[in-house]
Amino acid sequence: MIVVAGPPGSGKSTAFPVAASEVDHLNVDDLAARMNHGSYRNIPTEIRAEANRRCEAFIEEHIREKKSFAVEATLRAEITFEQARAARANGFAVHMTFVATDDVEANIERVAMRADRGGHSASAARIRKTYEASLKHFPRALRELDEVTAFDNSALAQNPRLVLVAERGRITYVAQEPPSWLQKSLTGTEYATRRPGPREADTTPSTGEPERND
Repeated sequence: MIVVAGPPGSGKSTAFPVAASEVDHLNVDDLAARMNHGSYRNIPTEIRAEANRRCEAFIEEHIREKKSFAVEATLRAEITFEQARAARANGFAVHMTFVATDDVEANIERVAMRADRGGHSASAARIRKTYEASLKHFPRALRELDEVTAFDNSALAQNPRLVLVAERGRITYVAQEPPSWLQKSLTGTEYATRRPGPREADTTPSTGEPERND
């Protein structure tokens, strides 16, 4: 099970499209647009709800049949963790790529730009709420998932920067200068005072192929 997660406007779909995962994949925003005659604009609530239902069914089917898959999530709610637990209980390894920025206002601006180009949109209030919830739940992903890689995408003109890797609840790499969103997210958790050793700070980690289903 592969999850690409992070607040809206962080660059998940651009930097880490699930279609590039080489396994069965589903992006619920793209599905909703297809159901809305190919348009991301003014998607009715009932279409959005049906797209979410189909996405959940897609995940449940792949977990039940033990077939690798990839999906996107904002990590704002419990459902991603429920799905991950079900997947792990059925023999999957769960890998998450998390993407965020230092400034929620940048996310809002990027979503507005995306909407102007015909992409899916969201209100500023919803983006702010989801941004806070996503960062709040990020430490839980570190605890519960098999592997988490986190990227900072604050600089729009640059590629996302790898800032953290965790494996089975333990941080194995963290950037020497972690972004403020990462520090904020980990404050008050068991990961808050974690600092890299010299070897970790200077070496970008590599990961091998999982032995179980994704």
